[in-house]
Amino acid sequence: MRQNIASLSRRALVCAVAIGALVAARPAGATVSVCIDSSNPARAMDRRVVQAVARQQGTDAAIYTFDGSGKGDDDGFDVKTFSTLAASRCALVLGFPVDAQHGAVPEGVRATVPYARMGFVLVTPRGHEAETLAALPNGTDVAVTYLTAPNLYFVKHPNVQADIYPTDAQTIASVVHHTNRAAMVWRASAVAYLPGGDKARDYCIHALNEPHAAWDVVALYGPQGAAAAASFQKSVEALRRSGQLAALLSPYATSPANPIVLAAADVPAAPAAAAAPAAGGEKPALFTAAQADAGKKAYADNCAQCHGDNLEGMAGPALKGKHFASPKANFHVGDIFTIVSQNMPATQPASLPHDVYVDIMAFLLQQNGMPAGSTALTFDGAKSSTVPLVYTGE
Repeated sequence: MRQNIASLSRRALVCAVAIGALVAARPAGATVSVCIDSSNPARAMDRRVVQAVARQQGTDAAIYTFDGSGKGDDDGFDVKTFSTLAASRCALVLGFPVDAQHGAVPEGVRATVPYARMGFVLVTPRGHEAETLAALPNGTDVAVTYLTAPNLYFVKHPNVQADIYPTDAQTIASVVHHTNRAAMVWRASAVAYLPGGDKARDYCIHALNEPHAAWDVVALYGPQGAAAAASFQKSVEALRRSGQLAALLSPYATSPANPIVLAAADVPAAPAAAAAPAAGGEKPALFTAAQADAGKKAYADNCAQCHGDNLEGMAGPALKGKHFASPKANFHVGDIFTIVSQNMPATQPASLPHDVYVDIMAFLLQQNGMPAGSTALTFDGAKSSTVPLVYTGE
């Protein structure tokens, strides 16, 4: 992948694998010990926040930086590594964006109450102001960064069309150099890459009111960081009440509207034995009808916007049919489930609970012609399954 979802343009997810770039483990006795991604365009905001928290607590901040840019790695990221990062390098990992609609965090870690609200914005030159995509003239080319959430918005806004760039910097540059009339980009990137000083007044930035456009920024922590997380939250609340927090976050973010406490990812169930093929050469029953029913709703909530209400494909590929599950492709259930559970949703890979991924997979299997049975599918069972996935519908 390239720059994913704006600093979620991959930045939020990439820090999961950047442990090797960190310096030595945190010193015992550092009250405010944090990791900050040096590739995060809002890194200055996170530094200000942690330094203010340290002052509020009457101590010093121990800040460890790492490069979460990914350096061109297109193979994806194992977000499970966050639990190792939080346990071994720092008490808190700042700057992790969480989709405000779903609130999922990587497995093995917890999240503080959100300390900032960020997201995707519409950028236009002053004199061509538009607060929404619908307000742009018909035929407007809108710059957007590859593999970011705003790529999904064009289907519902036929008055605009995408002009896709590989990085947020290039997306913003297209507006600065008048190649495009508008751009959709992560707010922190807009702040980082638009001209500063007097020229900043030449551009308008408006938050997008679209699906997956609003994100809450949290600090991640492991079991050993629970006390530090509690102290961090208490200090952030004190800063909010005093009015200091808004100034620390500006211009990258605002205070979150309705902070919620995010729970750790569910613990996976024990793996079950793979189902044996049914008599007569029929396909094995890998899941229950109840799982497929639950998966239908989970798919609608998390997948349909990219892959279509009927799995026919939209911004993302089709997930049903002879072209998706063909004998020539030689896909097995485990192959598809690994892709789904590690790379989806596109806006926040591997962020859903294990049972939700299993239910979605059960729905996908059902829709591609596989039968339901009496034995429930499990996460580990799905991941290791060598049963061929071949479409047998009409």
